[in-house]
This record gives sequence, structure tokens and C-alpha cells, in this order.
Amino acid sequence: MRRHPLEVGPNPGAKKVRFLQPKFPQIGPAGDGPRIILAAQSGMGKSSAAAVLFKAYLPIVERAHIISSTLYLDKAYEEPMRMLKEKYKEEGVDIDDPEENPFHEDLSNLKVIMAGMVKRTREAQEQGDSVMPLTFLWIDDLMTGSGVAGYRYNSDIDRLFSTSRHAGGVVCLLTQSYRMLSKTARLQATHLGVWAVQQAMWDDIRGELAGRQGMSKEQLESAWRTATQRPHGFLWISYNAPEKFWSGFTKKLVAK
Repeated sequence: MRRHPLEVGPNPGAKKVRFLQPKFPQIGPAGDGPRIILAAQSGMGKSSAAAVLFKAYLPIVERAHIISSTLYLDKAYEEPMRMLKEKYKEEGVDIDDPEENPFHEDLSNLKVIMAGMVKRTREAQEQGDSVMPLTFLWIDDLMTGSGVAGYRYNSDIDRLFSTSRHAGGVVCLLTQSYRMLSKTARLQATHLGVWAVQQAMWDDIRGELAGRQGMSKEQLESAWRTATQRPHGFLWISYNAPEKFWSGFTKKLVAK
């Protein structure tokens, strides 16, 4: 996969740094690392879409983490876990080190993961590296519970969506309930994948997005219906891109 750096600013007035990004047109100008939400009920294809993103980023990230309560039960994780183990072995990362462990069944280690991201970014800056390291986080199936157990009222999830862009975070979070995530996390997202979900859930999403980056309620409705009309199809929205609407990761939708 070809690579190219994108310049990003960690905060106003700070020296610009660069984070390596894959040449993946469906992401669009995410710049400092996308914060992605994939929303659908169980069995509609969220994990398959997450795997596409994971494989696109794996060759260029310095670290990756898969966080899911069904990590060792769902066969969908077998290949990504194998690939990640192989990457760590090739790059000399000790998978048995608690601070380097890439596999998690809950969110209890999220603070440690974020601290590692910040540490590697600072080290790269101190060494004068031209490109800052990326960290991919695949977070899935943690809707139930609150605080450390799940998404609801989880301040670490809010912090991840709000600040990870300054430390090379690439976040891909899967959820069966869009509203289970806080408004802080939802507004900090840069991309959304949404399937043919229940009407009430889509109404919530459409209502919140209408007016954002020039998207109208009518454009959203048309794009969603077109993208999801096939079995397991999904609408991919890149909020900051000129071409915002996609059917899956393959077909651009023209907004009318």
C-alpha cells in the first residue's frame, strides 16, 4: 500500500507535526487520524468493515489494539489477531509486556493505551522524527454497562475521541446504539458508517447530522436509502471531505 504523510496541527499555535496515513480515498482528509463510528445492530457487517480499515492501517501503525468482550469467542477476530501477533513479532514488540498487550476484553486498560500513545509521540518529537507514530484502536461490543465496563458515561471514551488526534490515534468504534455514546464522542467523530438500522436509530442520527458540514436532512435520507438498499450495505460518511457520501467503501454517492 502506498503511503503519504498529512500535515496536522496538534493545537493552535503549536508546531505542526505529521502523521503517516494510508492512501485510502474513502477516509478523505482526516488529517490527524480518523475517529470512526460504525453503527448497526448485531450481524449487519460492522466487524467486516472494521477489518477492512484495520488491514489498511496495520502496515503503517506503530501499535494496534483490539478491545472487545467477545475477543476470544468471535471468529471474526482470529485473522486480525494473527496478523497483529505477526506484526509485533517481526518488529520486536513484546506481546507479553502488560503495557504492550494489544488484546483486551474490556476498557480497563484504555488509560494505559492512551498514555503509551502520548509517550511515543513525545519521544518521536524529541528525536526530531519527521513523521509521528500512529496507534489503531478497534473497540467493539462494549455497549452494555457504564463507566469502565461500557460506553455509557465513560470519560475515557470521551477523552479518546477528544484528544487522540494529538497523539496519532486512529479510532474505530463499533456500536449497536448510536445514542449510547456521549454527545462529546459523537461530535468529535470524523466518519460514520451506518447500516439499515431501525428507523428510530436512523432518525436520531439523521437529526443530529442535518446541518453539519452542509449536509441536509434530504441528502442524508437519500444517501442512506441508496447505500443500504442491498442486503448488509452501509452508508459511509466522511464529514470533512468534499465527497462525503459512499455506498460501503467502493461507490461514491452524488448528493442532490
